[in-house]
Amino acid sequence: MQVDSPSTERDLPRDSRWRLPYNILQTNLQDIDASMDAEAAADAVREYGADTWLLNAGGISSFYPTDLPFQTRNPLLGSRPSGDLFGDAVAAAKRRGIKVIARFDMSKVSARIAAAHPEWLYRSPAGRPQVYNTLSSACPSGEYYQERSLDVVDEVLDRYDVDGVFFNWFNFNERDYDEVMHGPCHCGACQEGFARFSGGRPLPADMKAPEFGLWRRYVSATLARLTAKIVDHVGSRGRDVGVILRRGAPIEYVEGNNAYRAMPGKEFWPHATAEAVSAQTSSRPGASVMVNCVAFIDPVYRMGSEQPEHFAQYLVQAVARGGNPSAYYFGAPGRLPMEWAVSAGREVMRFRSAHGELYRDLRPAATVGLVRPDHGSAAPGAYWDVLEEFRGLYLALLEAHIPFDVLPVDRLARLGADGALRRYGLVVLPDVGTLRDGAAAVDEYVHGGGTLLLTGSSGVGRDGALELASSPALQALVPVLSGEELRSTYVTDRPQPRAGEFHYSGPLIPVFGRYQRFAWKPGAEKTGAVLPRAPFGPPELSYGHIVGGDPGHVRSRFGSGRVVHVPWTVGRTYREFGKTDVRDHIVSVARSVLRVPVTADLPDSVEVIVGSSGRSTVVHLINHSGAGRRSYGPHLPVPGGRLRLVGEGARSRTATALVSGTPLRAEADDGDLVFELPALDLFEVVAIAPE
Repeated sequence: MQVDSPSTERDLPRDSRWRLPYNILQTNLQDIDASMDAEAAADAVREYGADTWLLNAGGISSFYPTDLPFQTRNPLLGSRPSGDLFGDAVAAAKRRGIKVIARFDMSKVSARIAAAHPEWLYRSPAGRPQVYNTLSSACPSGEYYQERSLDVVDEVLDRYDVDGVFFNWFNFNERDYDEVMHGPCHCGACQEGFARFSGGRPLPADMKAPEFGLWRRYVSATLARLTAKIVDHVGSRGRDVGVILRRGAPIEYVEGNNAYRAMPGKEFWPHATAEAVSAQTSSRPGASVMVNCVAFIDPVYRMGSEQPEHFAQYLVQAVARGGNPSAYYFGAPGRLPMEWAVSAGREVMRFRSAHGELYRDLRPAATVGLVRPDHGSAAPGAYWDVLEEFRGLYLALLEAHIPFDVLPVDRLARLGADGALRRYGLVVLPDVGTLRDGAAAVDEYVHGGGTLLLTGSSGVGRDGALELASSPALQALVPVLSGEELRSTYVTDRPQPRAGEFHYSGPLIPVFGRYQRFAWKPGAEKTGAVLPRAPFGPPELSYGHIVGGDPGHVRSRFGSGRVVHVPWTVGRTYREFGKTDVRDHIVSVARSVLRVPVTADLPDSVEVIVGSSGRSTVVHLINHSGAGRRSYGPHLPVPGGRLRLVGEGARSRTATALVSGTPLRAEADDGDLVFELPALDLFEVVAIAPE
C-alpha cells in the first residue's frame, strides 16, 4: 500500500486563499478560559502581526454549546452570558477581517464516553486502555475518529462562519504525556486493519519487533486515508475551508518545539523546524504548510515560557523554508506570562506580513537535495542511527554554506514521477537503508544527468540485495563492520607510502558507526583506503595500522550522470566527534562533483537558505550562534560578511537586505559576483533581482 498515493494526497484548489501567505496566532484554551474577553483576544491577534486566529472548538472539551452525545461541553460555558465562547470569538474576528480556524482534538474522550464506547479506545499490547487525567485515548482506526469526527466538524461548520479546521494530536497514542511508551495499538480495529495491511502478520509489541517498520507504514497509511476522508468531507460543502492535518492534507501541519526530552539521549536538534518544513515544501508544491511554533518549554511546563530567541528561531526557520508560522501559547491572551517568550517572534511575524508579495511566490530553489530517512527505510531498531547520519550531513552542508532542500525518502518515487528531482544538481542519500519504490526514480535521475552521493548502506535492501542499478557496487558483502569492530579504524585519502614504517600522512579520519563492504564494478574509480583496526591499548602497543583493501569512496558513471559512494557513516562520525576534518572530508567530496550557485563568506553558525520568488533569488541568512546544549540563547551579532553568486561576475544584479533595509554593493571577485552584507542579527533576507 502506498502511503502518499494519488488516492490519499490532497492539494489545495488552485484558487484557494490558503495558497497565499498567512500568519496565525493560536490561543490554546483551557476550560477556565470560558469567560475570555473575545474582543481583547481578537485585538491581540492583530497586534501580533497575524491575520488568522486558531482557537478551540470541539473534541476533548467543546467551547460552544454542542448537542452531540459523544462530545463534552466545557462545564464553565454556563458562566458566559452567551454560553458560547467560540461563537463570540468568531464574531469578534470577523469584525476585524481575521480568518478563524476551528481547533479539534479527538485524541481523548471522557470517562462517560469511554464507558459507553470501549471499542473506540486505544488498547495496549496487553489489552489495557490508556487513561490519563480521567481521559481515555481514542484510536484513529476506530469509529470515533473514522465517523464521529465528521459529525463534530459538521456541527461547527453548520453553525459558524469558519475559514479552516485543524485537528490536534492526530496520531496513534503510543506515548502518553508522561513520555511512557505504551506500544502499538492492539484494539480490535487495529488488529483487523493491520492483518489486512500486512498479509496476516502479528502486531508488534514494541519498536524493536521485526514488524515495527511495517506498523509505522500501517499508521501512516491509516492516517493518510483518514486525512483524505476528512478533507473530502469538508470539501463537499463547496466552501474554501482550509483543512490542516498531517502529511497528505492540503495544509500540512508541522510543529516547532523543543522536544529533545523525548529523544534518545535527550539530544537537542536545533534545526528540527527548518528540516520538517523543507521536507514538506520541497515535496508538496500544491499544498501549504502551517508551522505551530510553541511558546512554552514543553507539555510538562506549559506555564514556563520559551527563551525568546528560541521561539523566534521557530518562526524564522519556518518562513525561510516557505512555511506559514503560527505563534502558539496557552490560555487567553494575557492570562499567563508569555509576552517575554513571544516578543522576538512578533518582529518576524510583522516582517513577513510587510513582505507578503515576496512570500506569496516563495519556492525552494536549492540545487542539492538531502534525503531524510524514516522508520520504513531503516532496518528494524536502526532508525536513530540512520537519523544521526542524516543529521551529520545536514550539519556539514549547513556549516559549509551549501544550500539544500530536505527530501523525504518515501516521496522519492513521487518526486521522480513529477520531474522534481531533475532540478537538483546533487542528491545525497545518507545511509537511508532501503529505497523501495524510490530506487527506480533515483536511477532515472542519475541516468538523465544527475549526480548521486551515497553513504553507508544506502540502496541496500533488507535482503542484502542492491536496489540501485546506478550503484558503483556489484554486491554488498557480509559482514558489515560496525560498533566495536570499527574501533581504531580510519579512512585516508592520502597516499601512505610509509605505512609499513608506521609513519602516516594526515588527515586520518576516524570511522564510527558502520562500514558497508562491497564488491565493486569493473571500472569503478576507488579513492583512498581504510586503515583497519589495530591495537589501541595499552599505549605502548598502540600501533600496527596497515593500508587495507577497502576504499574511502568510489566513483562511477551511469548514463549521463555520476555516482559517488562513501561506504561508511561519515555523518554519524561527524555527529559523534564534532571534528571539522571529518566535516571537511565529506564536504570536499561533495564539492568535487557539485557547483554551488549561491554560497557565502560567513561563520559556520550562519545558515544559507536559497529560494525564488518571481524573477528574484531570495536568500535567508539565519544566525545560529545562540544554539546551546538544550535551547537557543542570545545570539552573537555577525559584523558583515559576503554573499557569493558563483560564476556570475559578468552579470548585473541588484540586491537588497530587507530586514535592515540596505541596498547591497556588488563587485566581481575571481569570476563570482559578491555582495557585501550588513551586520547580521537574528536573520536577514536578501532579495536579488536582474537589472
